[in-house]
Amino acid sequence: MGKRQRQRIEHERKKRRQGVILCLAVFSTICLALLAFKVIPFLSDEMALKREQAELLKLNPFSEEFLDINPDYVGWLKIDDTIIDFPVVRGSDNEKYLTTTFKGEENILGAIFMDYRCTEENQHIIIYGHQANDKDKNKLMFGGLTDFREEQYLTEHPVILFMENNLLSEYEIFSARLSDVNDPAYQLDFSEPDSFETFLEKIGSPTDAIKILTLSTCVGADNDRRMIVQGVFKRTVPITVEHDENGWKIIKED
Repeated sequence: MGKRQRQRIEHERKKRRQGVILCLAVFSTICLALLAFKVIPFLSDEMALKREQAELLKLNPFSEEFLDINPDYVGWLKIDDTIIDFPVVRGSDNEKYLTTTFKGEENILGAIFMDYRCTEENQHIIIYGHQANDKDKNKLMFGGLTDFREEQYLTEHPVILFMENNLLSEYEIFSARLSDVNDPAYQLDFSEPDSFETFLEKIGSPTDAIKILTLSTCVGADNDRRMIVQGVFKRTVPITVEHDENGWKIIKED
């Protein structure tokens, strides 16, 4: 092989290497751009949501101020010593609050919302919320529901609280499970005879239950997967709220 031929071959190899490097650079740039397209809006929405929640926690949840902010407000959901501590809204469908906050801002994290078909008098109430983590891997919204799969955690946090009109309803958790959209937990029609009793049997509830509260969130990238936490109604007690510039706390009157 002559010198010129070797030089030509080496030159072609160098061009191929440069081409590969250029393709990798372009591909990396596109990937980073797509990642930024997804991550930057999420981080912005995350910060906006945290600011909103911090502001709401400083307000009296039973004041007219809450209804002035959002007429769809129906009550406050809380599980002591967890991140579950949110106002609950109910829209005219189950779509709006997937991407709208309590204050009406567009946000991919949405709000915590009650199924539009439910009222507080229903035998079964379903409340939905997104599952998400912030940039530091802290859980947001209904991300905390997956913690209830741990028996010890469930033992330490056994009661769901729902507050409305200066009344507090307590629901004792009896089930926390991974499931899907076909789970019987999503039944709301009990017009047929004995249908509520059949529903209780299917979800593993105490048979003497008169009312069920279900908390539901999507799990992972599969839109059909669900994390479900269910509680059985135990009692309703009147409450007052002590409120100052630092926030509020519940005072039971029983």
